[in-house]
Amino acid sequence: MSFVRRLLGPRSRRFIYFCFLIVGMCLNALPPRLVFLMLVVCDAIELKGRGRLYQAYFPYVTSRLAEDPTFCFSSRLSSGFKPATARVLHGIGAYREACAWILDNKLAAASADVAFALLRSLFELGQFEQAYDAVLGIRQTDLAPTAHLAHLIAMIEIIAGDEVAALRSMEVACKLDPSMLRPHQNIASRSPRLYSPNRLDVACGAPGRMFDLCNFAGQRVTHVGRGEVGPRLFERALDAQDRLRQQGRPDVSAALRQLLAELDVSLDDLKLIPEEWSTQIGHLGMLDILLRMQELGWWSGQPVMVVRPRLIANASFFRLFDGRCKVVIVGDMVTEPLAEELLSLQRWCGLNFNAFRLPQGPVVPWQEAGALALDAWKRQGRGHPLRDAYDRQCTRDGNGSDPLRLLRERFGMQPNDWYVCLHTRDAAHYFEFMGTGQTHRNAPIEASLDAIRLITARGGWVIKLGGPNSPKLPPLQRTIDYALSEFRSDLMDIHLIRHARAFIGTTSGLTNVAVSFGIPCAIVNAITTDAQLWNGNVRFALKPVRLADGTMLTQRQLTSTPWRWRVFDAAVLGRSGAQPENNSAEEIHDTVEEVLAIADGRTAEFDGDHDAERLLSRWRKALALPYYYGTSRPSLAFLAKHEKEFLLDATDLS
Repeated sequence: MSFVRRLLGPRSRRFIYFCFLIVGMCLNALPPRLVFLMLVVCDAIELKGRGRLYQAYFPYVTSRLAEDPTFCFSSRLSSGFKPATARVLHGIGAYREACAWILDNKLAAASADVAFALLRSLFELGQFEQAYDAVLGIRQTDLAPTAHLAHLIAMIEIIAGDEVAALRSMEVACKLDPSMLRPHQNIASRSPRLYSPNRLDVACGAPGRMFDLCNFAGQRVTHVGRGEVGPRLFERALDAQDRLRQQGRPDVSAALRQLLAELDVSLDDLKLIPEEWSTQIGHLGMLDILLRMQELGWWSGQPVMVVRPRLIANASFFRLFDGRCKVVIVGDMVTEPLAEELLSLQRWCGLNFNAFRLPQGPVVPWQEAGALALDAWKRQGRGHPLRDAYDRQCTRDGNGSDPLRLLRERFGMQPNDWYVCLHTRDAAHYFEFMGTGQTHRNAPIEASLDAIRLITARGGWVIKLGGPNSPKLPPLQRTIDYALSEFRSDLMDIHLIRHARAFIGTTSGLTNVAVSFGIPCAIVNAITTDAQLWNGNVRFALKPVRLADGTMLTQRQLTSTPWRWRVFDAAVLGRSGAQPENNSAEEIHDTVEEVLAIADGRTAEFDGDHDAERLLSRWRKALALPYYYGTSRPSLAFLAKHEKEFLLDATDLS
């Protein structure tokens, strides 16, 4: 889908998304077993585009199985098409039934695509041990794998610790599809699909294959709710990188040597920052912390970042990094082949996007290291580098007085009127289907209306940020739906956030901009697998996550294995028998009120209360990871409301 999104413009993407919704709704209007039989027939006759039908039906299957995990789609009629039934069960996300069907009918070695359906279904269920057992059985057959099957087998083998077999499977995958020799750290790099391997991709040998495989597998285990497996995979990737460096300098082309000379960067000192650090605006917030880590002395070298202009999440925000690292622009400064050769060096000297080896030695998920760095930064009394860069840049560009003047005039704001930015994550931005992927991070804007009225009653304005497809605000006094206005731009987003008195957001990228600027933030409807890079100006309210019997998961559970990792994906959470709830209007209102007190210097009104310290003490005790939310803390109103359920510690749970 990422290739299609790049190929098509926003209007075409909206049209395709709309078509998917209509097709899915039509399929869901029919009896599920009838729909399934229709899809099996489509698979059996190899109907072109049948995969899109599976994808359209996938959200409805996920929702049904979350409500009734025992439901079966197959029937006597579909049993006449056994391989097709296996493929469709996998394609629509009925993973448990797919596994049972394939194993009961002894189809694992029937064909490469059925073997893939079995292994991928087991993988998506997080059943890695069973997947490895199935791989051992497939090895005993003469089944000829495809590139994707060989790569999947390699992931399963490396998770099982079978490094020799994993490397052998990677060799098969790369031989069948040479584009798999592309260096890999994170899917968010959104690299072009077509790839021609270069000399470094071949020269890196087994350590290079291990680097790529472990980074990819480490990311995927998080996607399926088994993120506790990730750190040891990422540590293997870092170990492979160490082995490559110990083998000596790579033999780079004359053109690459010339580029490094022009950058005044030696190969020994090069620290490569690959593309994934710039493709999402939240990742740029992570980049800010990465460069702060260097200032703290946690890593050394000369950082060089590689970017493709059309993939930079927000070019105006990215400009604020000028002077903090050197930038190589693909298609401008360098050709595509030279950029790819430079990116291949990340196996030797790339800064890892997934994990970080702390100065004391252990390897931890990158965001945990970032949260620790934020705490160290605070203890040293340091400020906000990107905010300082913005202020310098605006002064230099001559618009430091009021870059928002035209917008203010258009909506009737007076020059001295203050405002709060509001952003809620919604499905329209990424064209998501409810109940899958990251849709559980979305939130209805209606729940924020009381908070909006709180702000406007005190004389402030509310400016809603977001994409051009975001939900429309109802007519309210002193409220601007900037996201749907002619003023919307990447640069104006940054101007608005920098000059806001406060920011109301969710766990989304624009929130990271506000946090980087040090703007007081109310982060509501928050739900996260990762440790967060939130500073002391942040107050948050988490989405309560409840089991089928109504029991609320505790803070200890949400920061511990297994539940910490299950909240990454909406479908995984549903399969695990849990659902998140949106914050109430009251919770959002009260969190915003506490953040307005920070903005106005009135924190004593909340912090001076004895009960406040008692609640915060219980909350800190309940955390499995002390720095899980950086240096921020929950709103006191949220803690008070959910204290009896949410603040149970390990002693209470036992």
